[in-house]
Amino acid sequence: MKSVPIVFAVIATSSCVTLSAEEGPTYCRDIAPLLNNNCVTCHRPGEVAPFSLRTYNDVRKHGRLIAAIVQAKIMPPWRPVAGYGEFLGERRLTEEQVALIKKWVQAGMPEGDRKELPEPPKFSSGWHLGNPDIVFTMPEPYHLPAEGADVLRNFVIPLKLPEGKYIRAVEYRPSNRRIVHHAVLGMDRTGSGRTRDGADGLPGFPQASLAGVILPGNLGIWTPGWEPVPLPDGFALPWPKGTDLILQLHLSPSGKPESEQSAVGIYLTDQPPSNFVVDIYMEDLRIDIPPGEKAYRTRDSVTLPVEVDVVGLYPHMHRLGKEVKVTARFPDGTERVLLWINDWNFNWQMYYQNVKPVRLPPYTELVMESVHDNSAENPNNPSVIPQRVEWGDQTHNEMSVVIAQVVPVNKSEGSMLWTMESERESEKGREREKKRERAANQRQG
Repeated sequence: MKSVPIVFAVIATSSCVTLSAEEGPTYCRDIAPLLNNNCVTCHRPGEVAPFSLRTYNDVRKHGRLIAAIVQAKIMPPWRPVAGYGEFLGERRLTEEQVALIKKWVQAGMPEGDRKELPEPPKFSSGWHLGNPDIVFTMPEPYHLPAEGADVLRNFVIPLKLPEGKYIRAVEYRPSNRRIVHHAVLGMDRTGSGRTRDGADGLPGFPQASLAGVILPGNLGIWTPGWEPVPLPDGFALPWPKGTDLILQLHLSPSGKPESEQSAVGIYLTDQPPSNFVVDIYMEDLRIDIPPGEKAYRTRDSVTLPVEVDVVGLYPHMHRLGKEVKVTARFPDGTERVLLWINDWNFNWQMYYQNVKPVRLPPYTELVMESVHDNSAENPNNPSVIPQRVEWGDQTHNEMSVVIAQVVPVNKSEGSMLWTMESERESEKGREREKKRERAANQRQG
């Protein structure tokens, strides 16, 4: 008879141990590491994010918002679908990690044992790659009003390299990280940017698409938290005489008048490149989206005549963009998706550099496919009442572009690849100019 309560006592004790072992998540042990790895780069004082997440008090203050935002997959702003390409700088929360944050918030956001708090990430205050060989600073600041739409502004930098020198790295530094959403760097061999610079009485000139060719590798893109990386060994960027460096800034109003005076550091080498990167443009210029169209599809493709390594991909659409996919179709009929974004966000455009270059055999077809949503249900539609939207450079227009940066495996075949792309781009360039002229005539008429 007395054995029964003993059994109950044992069961009860065992149950208590189990509950203790399954204690809930805490900030110090579970939440801080997730935020340090995926959020704090932007969510810290002086950066573009609207609030800091560096301390427990910071996080607790915004805990419920954080749980809702990560559950809705708005943050972290990493757009590629998992399983379709491996890219540098990935910031992604798993379903388990999202559930952990939700559970922590529901439990009252306990701090936990401070001894379990990891070391906070350290951020450089100077040039990441050391002192540059050349530094350009905008000669005058660009002033951004307190409110209004985001601004895309292009600034011309007249860059001249010493004889026998090549570019091995570029580092961009904003002066006001609160308003610089991202930056793109390109080269303008035509001088067209120079003629437009300051034409409206302000530094630079407006244009949503980059006025030039994007720099190779990750030299051409800066986003908050992105650290500069030199070109791989054997690669360097020649800079033809008369070529201008174009700095395009995406600026976001902060609620008060702000200014930006960016700097660009150039790192040189005297080692000529043993190979080179070719930009393969896929762009559909036929865009003409009826109002209310929820799934307007665009497409472009190119067949590569030689074996190449794909270094990275840079997709570009505007506010009606919804989905973009890049597929490699091999000569044997098989396919491989190189990049797929199914929830495009104009405000979070990035260059996606492969962790390892993707090798493509000769006569592989690269296919770009995108979907645009011009309905009233699209929260990003700039028109409350949807309007007809055609191709164009400005944000109220629409574009569908993917730049694939590739390297010929055999350098001797590079000229064939370069010639093919130059001919394609010349033809597309003529078509772009016709469309711009037609749009200008319509505005004047």
